[in-house]
Amino acid sequence: MYSELISLISAKQHIGIISHFRPDGDAVGSTLALGLALRAMGKDVTMWNEDGVPARYAFLEGSESVQPLPESVPSELELLICVDTGDWKRLGDRAAALFAGFPCIANIDHHGTNSCYGHVNVVEGGASACGFVLYKILRTMGAPLTRDIAAALYVAINTDTGSFQYSSTTPADMRAVAELMEQGIDIADINRRVYQEKPLTELRVTAEVIANMVVEAAGQLSHYSMSMATKERMGLSLEDTKDLVDIIRVVSGVRVSVIFEELGDGRIRMSLRSKDPAFSVADIATQFGGGGHAMAAGIRMRGELAAVREQVLSAIRAAL
Repeated sequence: MYSELISLISAKQHIGIISHFRPDGDAVGSTLALGLALRAMGKDVTMWNEDGVPARYAFLEGSESVQPLPESVPSELELLICVDTGDWKRLGDRAAALFAGFPCIANIDHHGTNSCYGHVNVVEGGASACGFVLYKILRTMGAPLTRDIAAALYVAINTDTGSFQYSSTTPADMRAVAELMEQGIDIADINRRVYQEKPLTELRVTAEVIANMVVEAAGQLSHYSMSMATKERMGLSLEDTKDLVDIIRVVSGVRVSVIFEELGDGRIRMSLRSKDPAFSVADIATQFGGGGHAMAAGIRMRGELAAVREQVLSAIRAAL
């Protein structure tokens, strides 16, 4: 099932790899695993991300190679591979504009709402993580599975399964992780770096969210709104506001959680999570031009924070 992609990669020497803006562990791990593997196979590889690698993943080998976007598309670039990016616009405004019209794009992903924007698309909507899809692709290609590649794939799969807590986790994921562990990765150290090392600002943000979150709809819905004024008052960066939805989703009885974050460009970013397999937040997100998975989705909309919040919450309340 990967033959077209593998043939394309085999035919190209100068390859670029990119993932969505504000990258999570799956995006970073997938980028690095594929980049390191293709370099080991003798390919000339450049890795980009519009927002760079978050500090918590900077320990991964190759993270320093992820570059800011170039001013123009490199003349030698033959193939652009997008990983963990469900829609072209998820690359980010600058990246989407820069590579618009590029003639050879491969799209590797696991989002069920993926728009299949690539010239070659490998999209497995039921997979737990893009990292798991890449694990299978690399094994099919016969690519080397070094300790550094294994660590990147482990981070990708671990983070997108919620440390193997989400219902998307399968026996195949666990068998893949077992093989990754056999390469000598130190999962205790990786998990400590990813989950147990937090800057002080993150703890202060947690306190802010807990103090001001709202629980409604008979306890089924939790949400919190982060205004630009609050971000400026607390001196927050993009990384500080990334995983706020995980703070409010743990409330007992809550089925759906939403974070509303006011951005500086007139848009509102929303992160949606469901704890109930019968309630798909992807269905909500697609109503507003977003997408994702049944249990985790996102939206970006232009408008005032209060107005956008009411539109989305009204749709959730109706669905509940």
